[in-house]
Amino acid sequence: MKTFKTAVIGCGMISKNHFKALKNVQNAECIVACDCKPERARAAAESYGIPAIETDYHKVLENPEVDVVHICLPHYLHAQVAMEAMEHGKHVLCEKPMALSPEDAQKMIEVRDRTGTVLGICFQNRYNDASKYMRALMDSGKMGKVLGARGAVFWNRNPEYYTGSDWRGTLDKEGGSALENQAIHTFDLMQWLTVPIRTVEASCSTKRLKGVIETEDTCDVFMTGPDGERFTFYCTNCYVKNAPVELEIVCENGSIRMVGNLVTTELDGKTETKDFSSGTVFGKDYWGSGHGFLIEDYYNKLASGERFPISGEEAIVSVQLLHAVYTSAKTHSVISLE
Repeated sequence: MKTFKTAVIGCGMISKNHFKALKNVQNAECIVACDCKPERARAAAESYGIPAIETDYHKVLENPEVDVVHICLPHYLHAQVAMEAMEHGKHVLCEKPMALSPEDAQKMIEVRDRTGTVLGICFQNRYNDASKYMRALMDSGKMGKVLGARGAVFWNRNPEYYTGSDWRGTLDKEGGSALENQAIHTFDLMQWLTVPIRTVEASCSTKRLKGVIETEDTCDVFMTGPDGERFTFYCTNCYVKNAPVELEIVCENGSIRMVGNLVTTELDGKTETKDFSSGTVFGKDYWGSGHGFLIEDYYNKLASGERFPISGEEAIVSVQLLHAVYTSAKTHSVISLE
């Protein structure tokens, strides 16, 4: 079995999930930790037994030994570095969001196709046991036609989370906060588990973090599907803790409701609750264990030549939805995604 030599570009908070996961992937070996701040690269190398560090990502891309790069950089650098990496013949696994604009996301897909590289995007919550169970139930057809869904994320981000960073909370570098950075995974699950979104109407505001961030700490969204399905989504970083995320899907024959790791199904007059709390192997509790499973699957698909299921075509949907949300909130209008 081929062992893919890997480099992680960006050694901030989210990179820890990647470094930990790579230690458990049989056909991957991380050989470079890269960060513009040498102390962060050194800390990562020492913590995870990585033989080399680099402060210039261009040198990583020029390294002929590197097969795959993991992009764990601030949002505004995702598309740029991913495209440069693919131009150098490197396969890419990029953190969410794929890009800050649909145009850049589309360019990433075009570069991938031209270079023959494999592009993967980290929507790791699709790999959580609860999410996979819900998807299997929806795919079975037992639930019947989707009527609508609702999602809610009540989390906390203190001012220090933003003031200690040179990119979080900025419009040009983060793009958005409560929705773009925190609630994006639950937002993605809603569209992944239901139907294509056709219209978006939203409002975004900054309530608790006025004067600290340029982006939103609270957002509410109303959406419709192709047959009039109705979706509502609410997220905020103003709560006192990171509460379990909530997602409910209402269908003709019943409903599915996820609260954290608990999934309750109402179907044929019967109610069943399953607990998918199996301990968090990789990452934070409220993110689930998906990072490890996603990264392992990425390398397995890379080895087998099968298509990785969260490539550009899947991930660009969330970029388009986020763009529609922020455009609607700014213009006070309904955005069509037809």
